[in-house]
Amino acid sequence: MTEYILANLRTGRRILNVPVMSGPWDDRLGAAETVSVTVDMNDPDVQALDLRNSGTPGQSALFVVEGDVIMAGGPVWVRSYNRDTKRLSLDAQGLASYFDHRLILPLLAQTASVNQWTIPDPTDTTKTIPNPDLSSVYSNLSLGTIAKRLVQQSQTWTGGNLPIVFQADEIATATRTYLGVDFKSIGEALSQLSEVENGPEINFQPRFTADRLGIEWLLQVGTTTQPLITSSAVLAWNVTAPESPISGLQIKDDATNLGSLAWQTGGRMADTVLVARSYDSALVDSGFPLLELTDTSHSSVEIQSTLDSYANADTATGKRSVEVWSFTAKARPYDQYGKAAGPFVGQYAPGDYVDLIFDAHDKDTGTGGFVQVVTSYFTDVFSDMFGQITSVSDPIVKGRGGGDPYMPEGGTFRQRIIGISGDATGVDIQIQCEPRLAG
Repeated sequence: MTEYILANLRTGRRILNVPVMSGPWDDRLGAAETVSVTVDMNDPDVQALDLRNSGTPGQSALFVVEGDVIMAGGPVWVRSYNRDTKRLSLDAQGLASYFDHRLILPLLAQTASVNQWTIPDPTDTTKTIPNPDLSSVYSNLSLGTIAKRLVQQSQTWTGGNLPIVFQADEIATATRTYLGVDFKSIGEALSQLSEVENGPEINFQPRFTADRLGIEWLLQVGTTTQPLITSSAVLAWNVTAPESPISGLQIKDDATNLGSLAWQTGGRMADTVLVARSYDSALVDSGFPLLELTDTSHSSVEIQSTLDSYANADTATGKRSVEVWSFTAKARPYDQYGKAAGPFVGQYAPGDYVDLIFDAHDKDTGTGGFVQVVTSYFTDVFSDMFGQITSVSDPIVKGRGGGDPYMPEGGTFRQRIIGISGDATGVDIQIQCEPRLAG
């Protein structure tokens, strides 16, 4: 059952259930979620919520819940009311959006005199330099832990201590310096930490507190050895099976960001010019013409190795086109025997891996042959249906489907979920994936 709830942003408490007319939501990898609801102000249950006060933008938070799992949610930023229709709308984004409104500043910045943000340069008294006491410096940590430190520093300010839970520190070799005079937002810094080569994914995952009377966020960060945030479980859908819970599959392959040679520039804020270059011959070796990428957005970078990481990341992603698989999945699929026929909503999230299974295609008849599905998930699902499995320890299941002419040989395609979305009906979930590729 799909539910929508409101809570106080600073405390995560005072949860209210909100009856909605509509409620589209979206959660994409590397971006703040979105949740939008429309309510009928003629409804007595809605009137009892006093949304004029309990739904105050910037103070309240809105979430969508499936069972015990919070799918998306965060601060309400926009509230709109139409008197003619008596409709009220609330638009929220994930907690990451909050940190677009917080700066990388130590608590000292709250009381420091405005003429103390720079000090005389000890090597040249005719010049000034940023006051190091107003800088934030982190050394010998992983990039993920530096992200954690940025968020923790923001919590030392009055009003900034939101209910956020943190992972353990990771010691590594990364160093970052953030000058107070740059007034950089935490949100921008978190994005930049993820953008470098092998940078960690960063996610604010909302969840219920242990007493289920409030909401908190787990700050998930990738590690040095595993920068991706993903579940250890791999679920699966059979796309071509009869009565498959999957429909509307579309595959889009976009090569506009291909590139073998990447250029980055930086250092301009320090009156210097840094240039980074990265080259990967894979495309040219495969017969592609030379394609170049350029990025001038990192003007504040003053360390060559950091700029090099941005360039290396560009060629790492630029050596293949962006292939996105989009489809609709039943939120809670059951087969004719009343058994689960695929993953349920809440069992998967952006970042998780899934297998999409296709039967072989017969070009003459248009029907599929048998395909072996290697997944313990479907062992349990299909054991009764086919009568071929004696134990859930046996991972082999055989099924017959129609196949697909675009994948004539069939097979299992490992994908990584990059986005999911749904609405208040809770019937279908829209899913976007990218193929998991080596290298």
